[in-house]
Amino acid sequence: MFRSDAGGTLRDAEALVQLAGKNGLAWVLDLATLMRGWARGRLGDCDAGAAEMREALRKFAEQALRGWVPHSLGRLAQLEAEGRDTERALTHLDEALALAQRTGEHWTDALLYRIRGEVLLQALAENPDPAEEAYRTAIAIAKEQGARSYELLASLSLAKLYQSTDRTADANAVLKPALEGFSPTPEMPEIAEAQALVEQL
Repeated sequence: MFRSDAGGTLRDAEALVQLAGKNGLAWVLDLATLMRGWARGRLGDCDAGAAEMREALRKFAEQALRGWVPHSLGRLAQLEAEGRDTERALTHLDEALALAQRTGEHWTDALLYRIRGEVLLQALAENPDPAEEAYRTAIAIAKEQGARSYELLASLSLAKLYQSTDRTADANAVLKPALEGFSPTPEMPEIAEAQALVEQL
């Protein structure tokens, strides 16, 4: 799920749902159901996947469980944006960031701002400035945390935005430093994508 591998997530989540159900592990079952919902949504059924995620998050709230919730709300926002419910997606991102602020669970802050950029870019294609600001915030947070993978992903998103608006020098300037030290790997295809974009730029 962290790698946005919907197929792998669905396979593993289905297995985890079976194991957790068989052994009476309610929290694990809810977490696996949440992951399965995200995967289903990414693989084509946004509405059903989002509904499954919402139900799992409702159970989390009933048990006052907050771990993983910011990340999960961000992933839910992705599905809602794909289903063209931008307002709900942005509301869930605000909720995720507010919860992270209250609990101190900041490890997904950069991801959440990158998802915000994606949502804003989709909703406001004619005005990319808010998306650019979100991507820049994601990059700044990732740098501060030393989260190089998150920094690269946000830089790639921003570079694509710059390329689409004929700002190739800006695209190169943001992406090239973020790529330093990375080598292509099957687990993170975005590295090869970023390298190809730098060469193109």
